[in-house]
Amino acid sequence: MVVPGIRDAHGRPRAGAADTGDRGPKRGEAERALRTGRYEEARRIAGVAASKSPGDAAATIVAARAELALGLYAEARQRLAAAVDASPDNLPLRAALMRLHEATGDRAGLAPLVDRTYDDWKNGRVDKTKPGDLIAVATAVRLDNNWKDASDALRDAVRADPRAGEANLEWGRIFLEKHASAEAEACFLDVLKLDPDQPDARVGLARVLLEQRYDVTGANQELDRALAVNPRHAGALALRAELALDGEDFAFAAARVAEIRRTSSRDEGAARIAAAAALLLDDRAAYQRERDQRLADHPGDGDFFAFVAELLNHQRRYDDARAVAEEGVSRDGKNARCLAALGTMLLRLGEEESGLAALRRAWKRDPYDVRTYNLLNLFEKVIPARYTVVASKHLRFRIPASARAAIEAVVSPFLEETYRRYVARYGFEPKGPIVFELYDDPAHFGVRTVGLPGIGVSGVCFGRVITSQAPTNRAFNWGLVLSHELAHVFAIELSRSRMPRWFAEGLAELETLRARPEWRRHDDVAIWGALKAGRLPTLVDLSAPFTRATEPDGATRAYAHAAVALDFLERRFGFAKIRTALQAYGRGERGAAVLEALSGLPAAKLEQMFREEIANRGARYQTQFLPTQTLKVSQAEAARRVSESPRSPTAHVQVALAALAGGDARAATAELAQARTLPGDVEDDQAAVLFLTAELALGRRDAGAAVTALEALLNLGPPAHDGYDVRVRLALAEIHRSNLVVAEGHLRKAIAFDPERVEPHALLVELLADLHRPADRLDEMETTFRLEPQNAKLSKELVLGNARAGRPGRVVELAPMAILVDPADADIHAAHGRALQVTGRAAAAAAAFELALLFHPTDPAEIHRALAALYTKLGDHQRAASHASAAKRN
Repeated sequence: MVVPGIRDAHGRPRAGAADTGDRGPKRGEAERALRTGRYEEARRIAGVAASKSPGDAAATIVAARAELALGLYAEARQRLAAAVDASPDNLPLRAALMRLHEATGDRAGLAPLVDRTYDDWKNGRVDKTKPGDLIAVATAVRLDNNWKDASDALRDAVRADPRAGEANLEWGRIFLEKHASAEAEACFLDVLKLDPDQPDARVGLARVLLEQRYDVTGANQELDRALAVNPRHAGALALRAELALDGEDFAFAAARVAEIRRTSSRDEGAARIAAAAALLLDDRAAYQRERDQRLADHPGDGDFFAFVAELLNHQRRYDDARAVAEEGVSRDGKNARCLAALGTMLLRLGEEESGLAALRRAWKRDPYDVRTYNLLNLFEKVIPARYTVVASKHLRFRIPASARAAIEAVVSPFLEETYRRYVARYGFEPKGPIVFELYDDPAHFGVRTVGLPGIGVSGVCFGRVITSQAPTNRAFNWGLVLSHELAHVFAIELSRSRMPRWFAEGLAELETLRARPEWRRHDDVAIWGALKAGRLPTLVDLSAPFTRATEPDGATRAYAHAAVALDFLERRFGFAKIRTALQAYGRGERGAAVLEALSGLPAAKLEQMFREEIANRGARYQTQFLPTQTLKVSQAEAARRVSESPRSPTAHVQVALAALAGGDARAATAELAQARTLPGDVEDDQAAVLFLTAELALGRRDAGAAVTALEALLNLGPPAHDGYDVRVRLALAEIHRSNLVVAEGHLRKAIAFDPERVEPHALLVELLADLHRPADRLDEMETTFRLEPQNAKLSKELVLGNARAGRPGRVVELAPMAILVDPADADIHAAHGRALQVTGRAAAAAAAFELALLFHPTDPAEIHRALAALYTKLGDHQRAASHASAAKRN
């Protein structure tokens, strides 16, 4: 395959770009047509060029590639086979034919071509100065499962001609297939440095962004750029459809599949998406049709089954994913990807022995897959050396040995109590055992969960297996996270894994909200802002933003939106109706019909009632100037608005704020300069410009300019331009100027505007320390912790600070909250015991002191003396009970 030099979005050579290869104008025209999705035209032009010049191998390859894109496999095979027969030593032609045999599962046709390429290499018939020949060698050895030599050959191809992008494209694809996303990213970026509009590289980079951190916004931006060059790019359209399935937008996914099939009815990506969608919609017959058609085109396609299984896993359809992977292995027992998918799925279901056996088989076939290596290394080496298993009545825990005391004495009793509460609430006991795998190394948690060390979540539920970091890591509120994940166990089983994403997450959020009031999300302003801007999805469509958010905070807002929705549904219609809805989802019902049955109302009426409640909850925002909600939009939306209203200062401010959100202060500054030249004939335009002025000034630490702009904003005429956003920024500017008392005043006003936002309280904690007001600071620390109960350092300081201040009542209330962040802090347990002792709760105090002794306090003698006094007071019977309890925990 010959890739032309640097080109623009339409395939035209860029000025000054080097053009590789000696080709006629017709072939160049064909290559441009191929690049931009004009496959029929590319086939026609290249076919003519090849017929006129039988030795023009590159034209033959272009024509065959166009035929493959159109699903004309027989025609492509005939063309390439004839060309290879005529030019048996042409390695790029041979590579093109090998790829066709791979795409159609023709192993018999592939084998002699691979053998011939090995023979050419061994006998020195490969020109190592030609990237095309080296890429052909890499193709052959890759198809022989020789990934290391394929990578080495591609490295040599890149060195032979760094400007020939095809080698880096192939190299990136290999790295991506092996889950080496950082190396894949480097390859695709190298291509894009030379050819910024190369669509295949853009699609590859989109895959990298999803693999690394599931950056859907960034991936969609890359896909936009690919489709701008080639609107028929099957890989880009398939990835769009895949993301739509993740967001449960089956109609969008089906539309993309149909779009692909208008070009080729045999596209593998379309077949995979359609098959997965059929199973997600419980249409087994449709799945079988898709499967059988795919296998007719590519017999024994193990990758098809692996891909479908992975998509089912995204939707928590773990048992179905396992069945698909097993089917794939039964049809192609040598397919490493399918074996790895099966092994991974079995591990997630808790079937470790059979899961590891499948992974070992995968590793023998492909010893370069990073995820397979990571999982085998974790289970065969790390877990036996570092982790142990303990059990309670209903739960089992895999934990670091160092955390055993904390798990058995604190975490397990808490989760057993939570389990019993859920059993009573949902009316059944889930199949057991329920396993919590709690890792002290975040990389181990990542590998156990997704096969890679990096993961952007706190916990994951696979039905009956829950993974997270160990509570003793002090990384977050373990009580909240593990209660949330345990709630998923019940909902998954009751719904047979068929509830929509928003219902699942909203219900788990509801359970934590009911458990402890400080665990409620405080995102009312974001939900109100989306409602006001017309961006709030309906309940039926609420799953999409979890994976297809178009704004930076879209996914976070989706969790809050779902939590508010389930809270609303329970308060209005009762939990029994929610439970019935879970069962309805389990029967395969979906969409508006389930909500209508739950509420007894038309879906439109239910949505109206819910939105009215959101509006009422956000009434305090209606009278405020809140540019973070009303001005900030996605980059795409901002570009659309400025295109429609180029003379609008506000539109330019929105473009600037979108640029700032992406870290581009220079572009934002340029937009501000342009906005200032436009006639702002209303106060809102002036306010937008002043707000942007302040934002940029704060970014460069110019506090004076920020204060000047914000005070000018406050002095604008009606409507009022005061509010939370303005006051917080004024406070930050005054803090930069060391005007702490003035800053406190602004923070107090910000809190009056919105008491449930954590930022002004957290700023006051720091400010009051500088003002030497410890009592006020403790109060603000408590408020901060109640609004965001995640920080171990803050929670400990809060408990011990109240103990030193002589506030035993506060310690009694706050210490249990702090223990849910760090279960093994002896100082917190000891402070709790002292506070309980002072307030007359001797038995509870003794239990707290016993816990403190488990975790190596700094002064155990003092705790032993306190316990001796308590045992004397409690008497022999309770003393024996306390000793028995302590012995059990030890």
